[in-house]
Amino acid sequence: MTENLNLNPITYLTWHWMKINNDTIQVNPSFTENSGKEEKLPQGVSLTKGKAVSTELEEPQYSIGSEAASLISENAKEGKIYTIKGTLKEPLIIRLESPDGCNECCQQIIHALPDSKGEVIIVSSSEKDAGGMTALLTKVFLEENAQIQISKVQLLGSAMNQIDETAASLGADAKMKFISVELGGSHVDQGFHTTLLGSRSDFTSHMGYLCRNDQYLDTNQTVVHKGKKTTCDMFTDGTIKDKSTKVYRGTIDMVTGCSGSVGNEMENTLNLSPDAIEKSAPIILCGEDDISAEHGSTIGKLSKDVLFYFQSHGIDQALAEELLSKAKIQAAADKIGAESIQEEIKEFLSAI
Repeated sequence: MTENLNLNPITYLTWHWMKINNDTIQVNPSFTENSGKEEKLPQGVSLTKGKAVSTELEEPQYSIGSEAASLISENAKEGKIYTIKGTLKEPLIIRLESPDGCNECCQQIIHALPDSKGEVIIVSSSEKDAGGMTALLTKVFLEENAQIQISKVQLLGSAMNQIDETAASLGADAKMKFISVELGGSHVDQGFHTTLLGSRSDFTSHMGYLCRNDQYLDTNQTVVHKGKKTTCDMFTDGTIKDKSTKVYRGTIDMVTGCSGSVGNEMENTLNLSPDAIEKSAPIILCGEDDISAEHGSTIGKLSKDVLFYFQSHGIDQALAEELLSKAKIQAAADKIGAESIQEEIKEFLSAI
């Protein structure tokens, strides 16, 4: 049995004919739980089962929408809670390996206690030609002065579909970095929703992607500024080619009371095919006067000057396009704090 599921709703509706207000997919609502495996628990990380933590921070909102988030949470019977205390000397690496034909989901909570520091890396993978559906819901709570990097790497098989949500609430002086590398899959809905609750909290994201063949990548990225003097920087950089489609929704929401806050978002897309489709909706919402916010989106092919530079060094157009496409991925991958994961990304790229 399958049913339609609406995902990644835009903050404010635009013209329906643009087909960017949301994404709709068919799913089997009866997921099984795949909670993943930890390579090991670094000192300073404790693991318990559950789907809620004790915190004064607000419950995060969801970029994928409340309907999809509830469906994932209800099917993830147990869930996992990773509590971080102190400074991690090595990243926590969580692997979600999905078998062919799966219909599975996972819910996890990352709870960083005050003054804690570290990185959590979540890798989604499957066999090269595997198909199925995997849904991942990651909630993040950063208490006062916590500094955490969440890195997500998607290396799924060519016929696999995925829903991937990262929802975060940040306390005063908390800092979160979010790194995302999107390479595999057939139809992927990916996004994050971050609420900067505490004063001087800070969020930075870097996303690198490569869409090829007939892949469909639908993204929805939102940062809500509530605390005073909060900051965010959102960077999305990737390549579309062949008959692939990439949808980008990026929203900075400056609500009343967030005086002194600064927000920036920038999306850059390299389009290597006349048949590839890019839809982009960068949005800034202002409910406060004393703020600074900027956004932008660029879509284009290789310029003649860039091609001339490569050709003058003996590099033809096809190789130049390949090098630049992989460089965009590498720029995001280099920010991940585990060489073993960086090597996996390189191996995946080399096999494309």
